[in-house]
Amino acid sequence: MPLPLSLLKDLRHQNYIRNPYLIAKLVEVLFVTNPAVQPRTQRFSEMMENHPLSIKQLVPALMKFYTDVEHTGATSEFYDKFTIRYHISTIFKSLWQNSAHHGTFMEEFNSGKQFVRYINMLINDTTFLLDESLESLKRIHEVQEEMKNKEQWDLLPRDQQQSRQSQLTQDERVSRSYLALATETVDMFHILTKQVQKPFLRPELGPRLAAMLNFNLQQLCGPKCRDLKVENPEKYGFEPKKLLDQLTDIYLQLDCARFAKAIADDQRSYSRELFEEVISKMTKAGIKSTIAVEKFKLLSEKVEEIVARNSQSEIDYSDAPDEFKDPLMDTLMSDPVRLPSGNVMDRSIILRHLLNSPTDPFSRQNLTENMLESLPELKERIQAWMREKLNAGRYSQ
Repeated sequence: MPLPLSLLKDLRHQNYIRNPYLIAKLVEVLFVTNPAVQPRTQRFSEMMENHPLSIKQLVPALMKFYTDVEHTGATSEFYDKFTIRYHISTIFKSLWQNSAHHGTFMEEFNSGKQFVRYINMLINDTTFLLDESLESLKRIHEVQEEMKNKEQWDLLPRDQQQSRQSQLTQDERVSRSYLALATETVDMFHILTKQVQKPFLRPELGPRLAAMLNFNLQQLCGPKCRDLKVENPEKYGFEPKKLLDQLTDIYLQLDCARFAKAIADDQRSYSRELFEEVISKMTKAGIKSTIAVEKFKLLSEKVEEIVARNSQSEIDYSDAPDEFKDPLMDTLMSDPVRLPSGNVMDRSIILRHLLNSPTDPFSRQNLTENMLESLPELKERIQAWMREKLNAGRYSQ
């Protein structure tokens, strides 16, 4: 039996190998022997992938380490995790091509907590990586435009020219690196949302995912999208048409009333004008088929209907009693729960926190979902107060 397979159980349960650095090296072995990385290892990789132990253990083990690597204790953990997760995503894409692993993937998709944590980390990573890489491209565009105007460029002091060129070199390196990683995370979203939708619509995930998608659509198609226009974009791995195609596919793959509401509730990035511009760009560039564009138009109409309803029934709940508000977000709670520390929070907010850190945000003690205590009486009082506000608003009209 190949050595990496013999360690799979430990990769999942960490009975003997507890050092995340050593586990990361094991993952790296699986990565470098993947045919997508090294074609000459095709036979070895097939032997690894088709082994019964691999079929049973590899997907859940890698998914667990994907989330566990968020905190390794190393000083470089923030940047190390992106490389490790890039390796895991490459392996996942290869495994998904192997029908023998489909059953294990589906078990993980439907198993609940571990997959939800995995999605949460995907959202975190995609948000950071796309934001950093696109901001780097904007700075590259800015310097390239300055250098095009040779007359103005030559007027700059020598030290300023050198500083700008040094910044350009750094931004080129950052954009290449982060775009490569971002491409993998977006690819995973594209694959996963096609196979399963329910976990992505959970209250602690759906609004965040919608906001992330809306923000990046705004980057690609909003008023300042020209700032991303750089010379030789392929040099940085920047494929705006492909990225727009994948992001809009994710919208369509998650298309339902709940996700439409999450899109509409995002007041930071969503606008009717943005979606109209997206539709226009997809049509002009031939990015999507006529049928797909029509489906996106229908989704846009559903979202606008929700926005219109929201504006008609919008009520100011800012004067809610403090006991009705979540202490972290200062928003009206819809499903209050008590933590072991005695503090009360909204369920969706504390669940979102637990996806990143399994601790009580007030006491820093260990905390799990099953330790949360529902408060039905407080929930009813909040709902009664909301009904009074609604009736008062109608009466005043």
